[in-house]
Amino acid sequence: MCPIDKQQSVPPPEPADWQELFDEQQTIESQAPYYNYTGSIVLPVGDKRKYRLFRLPNNIRVVCISDPDVKQSAVSLAVNVGSSADPSEFQGMAHALEHLLFMGTAKYPDARDFETYLTSHGGYTNASTTSTITYYRFAVNNRGLAGALDRFAQFFIAPLLDTDCVARELNAIESEFRSNVQNDAQRRSHIMRATCCSGHPYSQFMGGNYASLQTSAEQMGVQLRDRMAEFFAAHYSADVMNLVIVGGSQDGATLDELVEWSVNMFSPVMNRNVVRMAIPSHPLCEQKLGTMVRYQTLGNAHDITLTFALPHTSHLYCSAPEQYVKDLLAYGGLGSLQACLKQLGWIASMSVNSSPPNINSPRLLKIKFSATPAGFMQYDKLVAYVFAYLRAIRAQGVQEWYFRELQAMAQMSFFYGEPMYPITVAVNIACQMCNVYLHPEHVVSGTQLLYEFDRDQIEAILALLNPENYRLFLGAREFPDSACLPEVDSHFGVRFGEAKLPSELTSEAELSLVTLDCADQLYFPEPNKYITQHIATTEPNNTALDCDVQQAPLLLERNRQFELWTRQFSHGALPRGSISMFVETMAVHTTSRGQVLGELLVRVLNDRLAKELYAAEMAGIKHKLLFSEHRLCISVIGVQEKMALVLLEILNELRNLVVTNDEFSLHLDQARRVAEYMQISSPRLQASWQQYYLRATPRWHHMDWAAELNNVAAADLQEFVSEAFSQVYVAMLVVGQVSDRKAMCILDQSLAALAPHSPIPSVLYSQVRAVSICPGTYVQRIITDNAANSDNSINCTIYTPTPTRGTGDYRSKAMLSLIAHIMAIPFFDQLRTQEQLGYMVNCSWITNNSGGASGLQLCIQGSSNPEYMCLRVEKFLVDFTPRLESMSECEFQANIAARVTANLELPRKIVKATNQVWQKIQDGNYDFEYTGELNAQLESLTRADMLEFWHTYVNPLCASAEMTRVVVQVWSAGAADLAPGMRSAEVMAEYPLPTIALHLCLTQIGADELLLSDVGRFVATSGMPSDPNLDSGVEIDADGPRLTVAEYQRRLAALYKAVVLETAAAEQMLGKPSAEVERICALIADDQAQLCTALQMALESDQFQSSLLTSQPAILCGHKTATTLMQTFSGAWIISDYLAFKREQPLCAPAIPVIQLQAKYSSRPSIL
Repeated sequence: MCPIDKQQSVPPPEPADWQELFDEQQTIESQAPYYNYTGSIVLPVGDKRKYRLFRLPNNIRVVCISDPDVKQSAVSLAVNVGSSADPSEFQGMAHALEHLLFMGTAKYPDARDFETYLTSHGGYTNASTTSTITYYRFAVNNRGLAGALDRFAQFFIAPLLDTDCVARELNAIESEFRSNVQNDAQRRSHIMRATCCSGHPYSQFMGGNYASLQTSAEQMGVQLRDRMAEFFAAHYSADVMNLVIVGGSQDGATLDELVEWSVNMFSPVMNRNVVRMAIPSHPLCEQKLGTMVRYQTLGNAHDITLTFALPHTSHLYCSAPEQYVKDLLAYGGLGSLQACLKQLGWIASMSVNSSPPNINSPRLLKIKFSATPAGFMQYDKLVAYVFAYLRAIRAQGVQEWYFRELQAMAQMSFFYGEPMYPITVAVNIACQMCNVYLHPEHVVSGTQLLYEFDRDQIEAILALLNPENYRLFLGAREFPDSACLPEVDSHFGVRFGEAKLPSELTSEAELSLVTLDCADQLYFPEPNKYITQHIATTEPNNTALDCDVQQAPLLLERNRQFELWTRQFSHGALPRGSISMFVETMAVHTTSRGQVLGELLVRVLNDRLAKELYAAEMAGIKHKLLFSEHRLCISVIGVQEKMALVLLEILNELRNLVVTNDEFSLHLDQARRVAEYMQISSPRLQASWQQYYLRATPRWHHMDWAAELNNVAAADLQEFVSEAFSQVYVAMLVVGQVSDRKAMCILDQSLAALAPHSPIPSVLYSQVRAVSICPGTYVQRIITDNAANSDNSINCTIYTPTPTRGTGDYRSKAMLSLIAHIMAIPFFDQLRTQEQLGYMVNCSWITNNSGGASGLQLCIQGSSNPEYMCLRVEKFLVDFTPRLESMSECEFQANIAARVTANLELPRKIVKATNQVWQKIQDGNYDFEYTGELNAQLESLTRADMLEFWHTYVNPLCASAEMTRVVVQVWSAGAADLAPGMRSAEVMAEYPLPTIALHLCLTQIGADELLLSDVGRFVATSGMPSDPNLDSGVEIDADGPRLTVAEYQRRLAALYKAVVLETAAAEQMLGKPSAEVERICALIADDQAQLCTALQMALESDQFQSSLLTSQPAILCGHKTATTLMQTFSGAWIISDYLAFKREQPLCAPAIPVIQLQAKYSSRPSIL
């Protein structure tokens, strides 16, 4: 019997009692019954929220929370069923049902009713499916909570599961799957599941795709919709549901009203007497332990993962023995496994995780390493070091003092921590109630606390981390022996191979011989000096200084060398604070080389600090370093008592840094891998990054600084460290309950540690400048390097005019925020749900932090070709115009109110209170009244204002001289190869975009014999017959007789057949099989396909004018010629070189303050 079987031979205790302390009560208004919990609940110290835990008559567990501070309520419902319950013949069923429940109910049949309602009340929604839990959540402003709850409850009472919606959502699931296929983390996770014990629920295809659901149903001759209804009836039962409602009492409901709503709205959910989901057997059976799985990655990564089999431990949440072990393994300070392996140059990072504690099933503990090439080649030695560290831990014995440290830090976080956001509270509580062993008094604290010390249980877990009880995963793009990857996964297409581990990796004795010389390098952690000493004595602060959204920070000092700001903030019983600091240096901003050296410096620093400050991270004091353009930015956030100490540790390490050749080589290699991975990252991200590069200068593309990586050495970085901080300008913001004297002391100590020689001379001071893009339309095409990626993407950003210097441009921003809010759900619904352009469809608005124009950003990622995506976005904007024009005054004001309320949400965490003002300091505009000014503009807007703005800057039909848009297209390598001529700018200059899009749609279905010139002639010569009686494919409209689209489809299919025959005859070949030709003709004739829509747009392009189609020629920089840019057929400019594009454009003036800067203290001289 293997070790895990021995552990599982002891059955867990009975589930927690959720009956005894629940007394029957009735709601105040309707006198509806429910069962109220009369015991005590463990709550944070000084918590101002009010709680009520109860059961409904149908056994749904409910927690209602009334919060006096929030303006946005949140709700989550967790169902104790997930992908592990999928029928083997319909893998992905739980995930598909999660999608379908949003698509209409008997009471609210409109598929978009719920999301439309949330949007009009400043809310949003989402859902997730895990192995054993599916949880739904939404947020909405307080006044909209009742209506949202009623709609939400109907999901679980009478969902329609409409057949048409099933078909659409299956396409969405397929798009989601294709996106996951490109993600190495998803591929790794899938292979780990797929190679577990055959037939075990954990080994199933978790998310599903079209083939695993619809194709499977077709092969079985059944209706998928019927099977989904059966799954819902079998598993969606009230007795396995947990509901959490967090309502704001300021302008919303009282606690009694929340109870009233939940009882009345959710009691009709049917109780089917379902047993809460549990998985008794282990996914790693004896045959799978002691095995090694090699798998191929897309990126140039080297992953090493050890997976240990652990027993069912959900009933041990009070003592949490896994937590003790995981914290020791993940420890990164001196003497740790992580520090030792980094010192050897074998790993870049390490993580330790296990199954979520709410899952009622056996568990897996995973130790994952992102290895260097050297470490990957010596994976056997790396594994030996893991077991050497485990031996050192076991030899030390279970240390109660270490458990008490973990316990103290957990108590500090829960009892004295900052309040979580409502949506987080709702999801956490709903999910942790799925643990059948959770006691009612722990419904809020759950697994956040360590309640009791259990030495025996910790020793039992440690004993299972042995060489006989694990399996090894090795992931890389290339292996020396390709024969070790003989299999291909049927879903993700991942190449992999499984074999027995060699005996030297499963024998404790043999493993110990490998690491005899490292005994003194691996040892138990020292006590944590960063844990605050005031946990036990801190009293609740009932007069907390909640930070108002519009509260401006106070400028204490400002001169040529530095500026110091403070902002008072307190939210929580334990004083927390933050220090944000940037160090301006002239050594970075002028070249991509300087940016590269700055990035490498941050990498080296972070690695050095990991050992010194890991204990601080454990104690809740987080730090972050990054080079943002020409500044080193440092932030420290956490317990106020210790944050200055951490900042000084960072600055001292910076100024005393001596770079070794070995560590430089290690981080240089990592930087190269990051740059390479950026090239194969998701198309959506690549399009977003490209827009970012185009908006300001100097701003370097990741491939520019990737090229510089070949030209730097350790000596260059050392010289950079020595010279970069000789002339600096420092800005600092201290947030918390900090006195002026303390803040000034922190600044003085920081400057002393930096030891600059002088301030930056004013003549050398420079800022990142926003590009003032001239009116017109600009298109840039990018082809990805990832051959395995089949997705394309577009990012269309529509800009407002460049704002006047020194103003906040609040009116344009108010308009954009309102339009994005109104458009978000319709845009998603039309292009994602209805047209299935892709899984990722998003509408948002952006601001340019460098003083440039704001914009409306429309993004899509999917399998459709980018030209077609562009046309559909254009068509959506045209069709959305009547909706705006017909909007009622009541609906308009409701959307205004939703935006204003969202903007006024108080910061609940120190990080948000910091970011609200720190970004304004970094931008140099010091626009601290931004929220108030934005809301004032929102409240002053009229429908006429909105329509004027829309027609001037957004509506494609207007083709205003002020309209400015930049479209970035990211093409997959496969899409680009289908039509290699499309890469040419000359093609875009010769043919209208609708014709190009139609041709691409034809090549995507396999009609590659049709050339672009053939399609162009077909579109150009298509006309109307003179006598409608001569052709059955003719219809009569207001303009007279015209051919139907179906007739054009028939003629296009006939053209395709003729071209196929001509091509075969000319090349004296057999040509395509007739069955394949007929298949393609059927696709051409399909009136539901994208090709039909593309054909219709091409035929009607003369009636649909836009800047991407048939607009007036764009004017660049005041003239109609440009040295580096070509134009499309319709007059849009083609960007072939982003640096050349930026050189052609004027620049915005540097940002200046919108307020007068007057320091509180002006007499103190510069420290230098």
